[in-house]
Amino acid sequence: MGQPRKSPLRLSEPIYRWEPGVSGEHVAYDELHHRVVHVRPGGFSTIDVVGAAGASTPAPDGLSVALDQEGLRSVRFSPDGMHFAFVCNKQCLGCLQTLRPGQQPIQPVSKWSSRPEFEVLGFFWLPPAGPSQGDPGCDLAVVTSQGLEVFRIVFEQRSAKSLKAFPATVRMCWLDPISATALVCTGPRTLQPFDLRARSPKLPRFDLVLSRGQSIEAGDVALMTIYDCTYCIHTDGASGRVSLRNISHPSQGTPEHDIVIDVAEDDGALGPLRLSQVDNLLVVHCVEKRLSTIFDIRHKEGAVVPCLCGPSSVSCGDDGEEEESAQSDWLGWDFLSGSTILDLYCGNVCQLQVDMGSVMKDFLAKSPHDLATVMRLLLRRTNCRDYVVQVIRQALDSKTRSAELNQAFAVLNSAYRQAIEAMSARSSAGVGTGRQGQATVILLELEAMISHQSILSEKDMVSQVFHPHFLELEGLAAEDLFREEVLLPATHSGSGSADSALLDKWRIPLEARAHRDKGKELLRAQGRCPEILSVVIGYLRSLLGLQILPHKILQCFVFDLCLYYRQEHTLQQLLHYHVLLDSTELVLRLRDLAINSASCAWATQSCLDMALRVREFAVVAEMLLFSRQYLDIVPFLVNQRDVSFKVRSLLERLDADAEAKEDDPELMDHVVSEIHLWQKEALLSAAAIGRASSESSAAGAATPHVQSTPVAPPDLEGCQKWLPELCYDSTDGGSGKEDGS
Repeated sequence: MGQPRKSPLRLSEPIYRWEPGVSGEHVAYDELHHRVVHVRPGGFSTIDVVGAAGASTPAPDGLSVALDQEGLRSVRFSPDGMHFAFVCNKQCLGCLQTLRPGQQPIQPVSKWSSRPEFEVLGFFWLPPAGPSQGDPGCDLAVVTSQGLEVFRIVFEQRSAKSLKAFPATVRMCWLDPISATALVCTGPRTLQPFDLRARSPKLPRFDLVLSRGQSIEAGDVALMTIYDCTYCIHTDGASGRVSLRNISHPSQGTPEHDIVIDVAEDDGALGPLRLSQVDNLLVVHCVEKRLSTIFDIRHKEGAVVPCLCGPSSVSCGDDGEEEESAQSDWLGWDFLSGSTILDLYCGNVCQLQVDMGSVMKDFLAKSPHDLATVMRLLLRRTNCRDYVVQVIRQALDSKTRSAELNQAFAVLNSAYRQAIEAMSARSSAGVGTGRQGQATVILLELEAMISHQSILSEKDMVSQVFHPHFLELEGLAAEDLFREEVLLPATHSGSGSADSALLDKWRIPLEARAHRDKGKELLRAQGRCPEILSVVIGYLRSLLGLQILPHKILQCFVFDLCLYYRQEHTLQQLLHYHVLLDSTELVLRLRDLAINSASCAWATQSCLDMALRVREFAVVAEMLLFSRQYLDIVPFLVNQRDVSFKVRSLLERLDADAEAKEDDPELMDHVVSEIHLWQKEALLSAAAIGRASSESSAAGAATPHVQSTPVAPPDLEGCQKWLPELCYDSTDGGSGKEDGS
């Protein structure tokens, strides 16, 4: 069996160290809290296993508890961490407050404790079913040699009551506190599962297929939760197979639903097999050969679950190289819940880590896979966003077929859609945001929620995939686009400053087209849609097909690409059919296009329509001015109560338009009269408001009546040339000032 050059598996730096072989001491693991428990004479100490061991994370929390209980063997903390249960001499069970271990313990009494063969085999606290509603009690599940029993522990009343009991002759047990599941061995090859979350916890029992005369050993069975399903996993080293049975869903807990994995490449015996679970990847360890193989039970080729990577060794050094001394201690490794490994010989607690880069390299080298399959594999992992980006970029560089890319986008955006729905449901419930019934989600909040997932948002796709690929394709650097400082129009008050800054970062100005070489100009002049634009539009359609409204970061990037590649007809269709949605940023781009491109006469009307819909009235006035509709501007501004428009620009433009004045010699007089009328209406409106306020005050009204929509005065700064009365009013102290007030 060949090994990859760089192992995808490595052990972290020790999370906890102890001196092995000391009499009366042993180390265990509390799965519910991911906590190492070191039992010593006279008490115990704990340390929490944090995140990814070896990363730059804060030091784990530690706790020391003095406990004078003879024969202390095992400790498990309650869900809130304020209490713990313990077992002494395999028979005596007790519960204590963590901060008051010297008080008399609460002692649950089992129905079978009087039997001489009675022995506590394992126990765990059940996770709370929902938010606490004033009930201080916690449930404790205890597996004994006589059966399984659940106790309700009420700490305030210092009482323990047996809620339910399931008698059975138990040889050994496997527990999963996270899923509240217990698996007990009741015969040489018979297993009995219990799902303590269900109304009927006792599930159908089943027998393992073993060789004649063989019986179940503790190391041959594991209980693991993978992808939110709890499995009884049987490792058969003699045949080189691992079998998984779903015991969390009774309808799938039948032989025809079992997942059978062939670990060995041939039919040879492998010896003892042990299991770890890292980020929903099942790692099968062959102890005698000191090799491990990685599987994803959701990745199937037909009915077969092929290995993703391996067999490979487990490296222990910082540089990824093997350490012979550590490798020789495999037989002393105790593979605990998930990825935690106890090295009983060296006295270390470590975590098993997977390098997804090495896994992907080995996975793709075994056989070619389509992009959608690779995407599914990565999306099922956490913190693999960089690998998703890398895979898509490589697909773009290698000019992967559009059909395959669209399938990958469908997979990517389906996961994105699920994240949006989860965020929307949480917001609808009012958790943390206070917004109820929210139809949309905020991108920043969504990105915070999916920060550890491998999903890509529209911003990620633009910033990390499409924009860098565009720059590489065109041979540009990011600074090339802005070196002439042809920069963006001032952001209007209606748009968010954070989004606008991002849009500025990835904008492709119209002037950037001047930097393109003539060889590519012919292709664009022929009207052929460039491949990158087709890919980006395909991604956009994928979002719309899943009823995801694309963020304006993506919409503006599509807009810019269409203009850069002279695909104005495509842009016009995207706007006409509302594939590109209304936004202030698109209005500003349409304004620039209409003013700077004589070949896009349609952009003027499109800009006018969108500016009206998003209420960017200053842009509407600017476009009316650009299209020489001089008589419509002042009435529009009066009706919309817009004061941001500078009247001087209208008068200057009209004064310079010799053709318009020749066609209508009285045009300037008409416009000036409209401005005078605007001034008069503003003065009358202000006077009416003043009278209403005075009358209300005189009548003793609690709240004066004020006109709801007063007419705002025009901004007449610099208009003295056409409105000479402004000069006289200014010097004589009249009401008509340069600022229009």
